Amino acid sequence: MNMWNVSLPVAVAALLAGCASGPAPQAGSADATTPVATTHTATPVTATAPLLAPAATVVPPEVRQDAVPCADTDLVVSHRPLESQGSEYRVVLEFENVTSKSCTLQGYPGADIVDKDGPTLHVERRQQIAAPLLTLAPGEIATADLQASDVHRETESPCENWGLVVITAPNMFQQRQLDLRLPMCSALISSVT
Repeated sequence: MNMWNVSLPVAVAALLAGCASGPAPQAGSADATTPVATTHTATPVTATAPLLAPAATVVPPEVRQDAVPCADTDLVVSHRPLESQGSEYRVVLEFENVTSKSCTLQGYPGADIVDKDGPTLHVERRQQIAAPLLTLAPGEIATADLQASDVHRETESPCENWGLVVITAPNMFQQRQLDLRLPMCSALISSVT
């Protein structure tokens, strides 16, 4: 066991105790003979190892140990309103845990933009250092960011085709068609956070 893991809480507690007390009365002063009642409230201190990446959800270890990967039936997939700025469109996808137990979710959702008359656009993954492992408690929501452009990257000409968005939650198989249309020129999706 690391010495700092044990001594850090002890040192913090000692500092708190020292800061909470006043100076000792001098012998022979009026305060030395007057009894004084003091009350100190202890504040619990917990020392943890530094995190390498920010946690998306802080979950107690006992909950995290019981959580299993989310299944297709554990999640409801929806989206927030479509946002646009110039030729760029953005929508936040939501993955809600609708069960009574915690489950884990990690990685990139599968995303396609489909049109019954044309080819399917497979959405590219946005480059990230790592996809965080999320523990979703019942009712919690993970999100992913889906962006699309209505301008062709290579030719800079307008995108004529728009299609429906089909999403597959990370590490799942069930495809869900959303009531949402995006341009079919180019698109990127983030991992769930």
